[in-house]
Amino acid sequence: MEKSERSYCIYEVDREKKIARITFNKPEKLNAAIHADWEEIVERTLEAANDPDVKVVIYKGAGRCFGSGHDASDIVRQDTVKPGERPRSQGYRIIEIRNQTYGRRGFNQVAQSCPKITIAQVHGYCYGGHFQIACGCDLIIASEDATFTHPGYRYIGPMGEDMILLILRMGLAKTKEMMFTGRALEAQEAWQCGSINKVVPLNKLEEETNKMAELVALQASDSLVIGKANFATALAIAGVQAMASAGTIGHVWQHMMRSEPDEFNLVRMGREKGFKAALQEKKERWKDSSIERPAVR
Repeated sequence: MEKSERSYCIYEVDREKKIARITFNKPEKLNAAIHADWEEIVERTLEAANDPDVKVVIYKGAGRCFGSGHDASDIVRQDTVKPGERPRSQGYRIIEIRNQTYGRRGFNQVAQSCPKITIAQVHGYCYGGHFQIACGCDLIIASEDATFTHPGYRYIGPMGEDMILLILRMGLAKTKEMMFTGRALEAQEAWQCGSINKVVPLNKLEEETNKMAELVALQASDSLVIGKANFATALAIAGVQAMASAGTIGHVWQHMMRSEPDEFNLVRMGREKGFKAALQEKKERWKDSSIERPAVR
């Protein structure tokens, strides 16, 4: 097995079984990613996509979870404006988000459009950008302790970039519930609404994911790539790509929206009180919600 390590991803290829693995490798931060980390996921995904010996790509997380999304301190840092400074223009932010997240080279689109079969091997938190990657995968195998949501639904609001994809994946009712409340779905609930393929005990997760990947890899390479292209066409007709383009603009607007003094907004609160105080206020506001689990098992 070939193996190479980089700053965020561990990339491995089993050429005998035709399976590549991309492991998010920042366990001390629950695999929270900054922009450079998302870019590395893109590069490793493209590497697997262009490798004729790879039929299946598995995404997984090191440590206690699959991934907790974008490092919130990085978001606050980028959106904080010092006295006398002008904020970044909305036009620049649209270009930035398209390049880094929702455009053809963004991590979200690259994961969705990978011509190889993609599997998310999920345990613990599957939040934010990691939730988006998982939802863009063809198959999701989750352990019983897995939970799914995007903290941005509470930090900012019901962001619409992946709205159609989520409606297709988990249904209109659950998508609205998740976006309007920010509540995390437990693994069994996610399975019941059809958003994931299988729930297994944590100690069986690796084994069951490998079984699924090896079963897929028995198919002919051409048939898999052609099949993925057909699915991609169907999703495009359903509006997934158009929603990503429209949602990018909405994402920028939501970062600039007004919030009242008694309402929570991560960017405003981080700017006014600092990042740690903002997180503490967020935890207090939603202390009785499942998104605020005390620990990842």
